[in-house]
Amino acid sequence: MVLTSLFDGRLEPLTYSIGFLSAPPKRVARAVRWLYFRWPDAWRRVAVLDGGLEEALLQLQPLGGFLLPRVLVASTALEGWSAVFDGDGRIHGLGGRGVSVRLSRALRVPGYFVAAAPPALDPEHFPGFRQFYVLGPQTGRDHVRAVWVSEEEDVGRWHFGTDGEVQPYEDVEAYRRRRHTDRFTERMLVDYAAAVGLRPWEDSFYRPPFHLITSLRLGHDRFQRTLAQARTEMKLDE
Repeated sequence: MVLTSLFDGRLEPLTYSIGFLSAPPKRVARAVRWLYFRWPDAWRRVAVLDGGLEEALLQLQPLGGFLLPRVLVASTALEGWSAVFDGDGRIHGLGGRGVSVRLSRALRVPGYFVAAAPPALDPEHFPGFRQFYVLGPQTGRDHVRAVWVSEEEDVGRWHFGTDGEVQPYEDVEAYRRRRHTDRFTERMLVDYAAAVGLRPWEDSFYRPPFHLITSLRLGHDRFQRTLAQARTEMKLDE
């Protein structure tokens, strides 16, 4: 049973990574506008969407890059906290960490970043990973704490790492296990998120309204693609 997958994986890689910030959605959406669109010619739009998270996430298409960014900010069941989904099509679902780090600094609020992708079936598939980051404005670094395990190009070989101040809920004994992939398991990632009040892989955790921030600039972004195209490139439907 896959523990770290939203909507049974059908929106991956959009749902590979999610940022969380201790600020209401309107405030986060304003910060996104400032981060991405502070230069004069950067036309931008904030659309407030009702309905469900899946429908809102599909509005991040076409997935793009820095020139034509698309970001979705969602309310959550954790009072006062917002979730951030990034439509950056360049880095296969991992764009959200950079956005979350910058927003945490800009808003001067704590936050978290979680990410998970399944192991590759063969060398042609995108490598797997699990990440848990504690974000905070109190440090000059990108994070307060990071725990991760990632699959190398050599399928089946994983690399484990940690950085920063150990948090009270961590299973530090597990970090001594022989196999790297066992040092930070899916269950541990879910448990770490739960320990801080997050349920990232439960769609009921997210609430409307959703704020979709997009660019109205005209131009071509060579990274633009539909979700279906991204899934084909990453062989997610095979």
